[in-house]
Amino acid sequence: MYLLSIYMIDTYICIKYNYLMDNKNNNTQYLKGLFEIAILMMLQKKTMYGYELTKELKESKCFSISDGSIYPILKRLTANDYVDVFSEEYEGRIRKYYRITDLGKALVENRLKELDSIIKYFKEIKGMD
Repeated sequence: MYLLSIYMIDTYICIKYNYLMDNKNNNTQYLKGLFEIAILMMLQKKTMYGYELTKELKESKCFSISDGSIYPILKRLTANDYVDVFSEEYEGRIRKYYRITDLGKALVENRLKELDSIIKYFKEIKGMD
């Protein structure tokens, strides 16, 4: 049930995001929230660096994100203690890596529950439940 729920939430996020982008709706706060949850969920799987996160978001076909635009989101997540950042050398360069904190994990869990409730409510309205 939980995996089905995550799939439904993932699908809902993609549809809602694409709707907002297609209609040129200027609801940036809503979109920021979707980016943040997507990033945190990706960081639950593994520690990642900024470009790696951007690349995965682009490959999802769900989010339209330009190179570099992820860094203000990561900075906000770090400032709110949802993400830790550390540096490591990689091929002679210093690279910043991001990992989710316990507080970030709790946020994801709460947001997924909220989204699950929203989807359930939408189904009830539509008569699908």
